[in-house]
Amino acid sequence: MSLPFSRTTRSLAADSSRQSLYLGLSAAALFALWLGWFTLGQVTLYEVSRQARLEVETAPHPVSAPVAGKIVASHLALAKEVKAGEVLVELDASTERLRLKEEETRLAALPPQIQALEAEITAAEAAGAKDHRSALDAIASARSRLRESNAIANFASDHARRLAELRKTGRVSEIDALRVGAESQQSRAAAEAIGAEIHRLEMESQTRSHQNEAQLQELRRRLADFQGQVVTATASIARLQAEIDKHTVRAPVDGRIGDMASMRPGTFVAEGEKFGTVVPSGALRIVAEFLPAAVLGRIRPDQPAQMRLSGFPWAQYGTIPARVSRVATEIRDNLVRVEFAPAAFRNADLLLQHGLPGAVEVELERVSPATLVLRTVGQALATPVTKTERGS
Repeated sequence: MSLPFSRTTRSLAADSSRQSLYLGLSAAALFALWLGWFTLGQVTLYEVSRQARLEVETAPHPVSAPVAGKIVASHLALAKEVKAGEVLVELDASTERLRLKEEETRLAALPPQIQALEAEITAAEAAGAKDHRSALDAIASARSRLRESNAIANFASDHARRLAELRKTGRVSEIDALRVGAESQQSRAAAEAIGAEIHRLEMESQTRSHQNEAQLQELRRRLADFQGQVVTATASIARLQAEIDKHTVRAPVDGRIGDMASMRPGTFVAEGEKFGTVVPSGALRIVAEFLPAAVLGRIRPDQPAQMRLSGFPWAQYGTIPARVSRVATEIRDNLVRVEFAPAAFRNADLLLQHGLPGAVEVELERVSPATLVLRTVGQALATPVTKTERGS
């Protein structure tokens, strides 16, 4: 009975040795494969941001009240297509319109007054010129008579002198000499009277000229005042029109109304109060916010990425492929903005809508697992020791 059992024991020992050999060889092969993958394989590193959303490339434009006032009419409606310049909200501008009407009435009354003053100035200038010419003619006529009187007076004086000499010789009677002398004095007096008249005419001409000039200056001053009122009224009308235009809120761009406040006619709004937002039409982009350490020096333009939308299971709808287009270089609110350009994919018409939130994964690089482990260990060793760690 011992012989069969001994053979069985030897058979079982031989089988156990072969199984151990096979298991060892399999483990060695698996370890070799794992080691090859660990040193030669490639692992993709991603940076993830859950603060991502789809936006139109042209930023949405808020619609707000430029001035305080009461709403007269509202044409806001969610998802309504609007054109640039289309009236969205009308505010009460009755006071400004009344002031505008007053200024327009005042402006309309000024041109006839200006024309009347211009005609009066023209007539005054013509009358002054005519009066000046008349005065010059009168003075010229008086000077001619003065020359004539001087000639007569000179002749009478010479005649009187000759008769006086003849009277001494007795050839002319004394009465004749006295008469001629009197005539000579009369002629001289007439000449002096004409000279005085010339002086009077010149003074009167100067006085009338000064009076005409003063009258013209007053008319010109009034004309300048009216012309200034025209300029002032025109500027006031332009200012009031601008004020009235501020009471009409228009669409800043072509697009669709993305959101709106519930404001009915009769509601009083403060200056700057928001009515809604107009989302422009155009291509969409993905905008995400990352921590500075995850972006600066690591995320660069043209890197591949993908976006998973919140509310749309990625297993059913897929993800949105994209590439990095722009990376901010300044930190804002301890975050860095990164923009992505989405690529064409299925369900684009359904998923590519402004405002959809989601998460973005950016492919940074491909490294071996060994490199990744060594990098992790290096980062752990490079971490500074805190005071608590020193104390422990």
